[in-house]
Amino acid sequence: MTRHLGLCVLFALFGCASTAASDPPPVATTTAVVTRGVDAAGPRDVATHELPRPAPAYSDDQIVALLATFNAGEVDLATVAHDRGKDPRVRAFAATLRDDHRAALQAELALGQRLVAHAPTERMREMQRAAADEAAKLKALEGHELDVEFLANQVSTQRDALAMLDVELIPSARRADVRSHLADYRSHVDHHLRDATTLSHEIGGPIIARR
Repeated sequence: MTRHLGLCVLFALFGCASTAASDPPPVATTTAVVTRGVDAAGPRDVATHELPRPAPAYSDDQIVALLATFNAGEVDLATVAHDRGKDPRVRAFAATLRDDHRAALQAELALGQRLVAHAPTERMREMQRAAADEAAKLKALEGHELDVEFLANQVSTQRDALAMLDVELIPSARRADVRSHLADYRSHVDHHLRDATTLSHEIGGPIIARR
């Protein structure tokens, strides 16, 4: 209840009223973008190969609002996994995930109070829908199946979050307090990805979430 109230306050701070906001051009935020745009070796043939589109630029208030939306969804998913999971290791990981994302959300509430208001964007709404869909999927599962699905989703989700941070949010940040938050946040996401991948191997589930 407290988290939902806090998120409502954040959205109010970012102009949830009638002001319309224009989204940056849509861009995929998976590791495919990172791999294709950063890690590809050798020159590209521009005539025959499509180059990755430039990542959209976000304002500092949009960055904080996007992170808050993502964290709210992660808190919900981790809570379901902690309460309904079977494997003690998965439940412990879910508890850590819940607490870390809840702490990040509180930090973003504080940042939001110092930034210019900005209306919710379609990107934020997409994040909310994805988290709600995954929560519904988890609630329909039990025991080992739930553990496997949760970990597979987290491998994919945390990987996508790293790509979003590296390709879009970190390059866009301007304020020192926002950059500091992003640096700390990226470290947590990286640890979450490593832990989710390790646990996926240990319990015998897939390491890539079903699409």
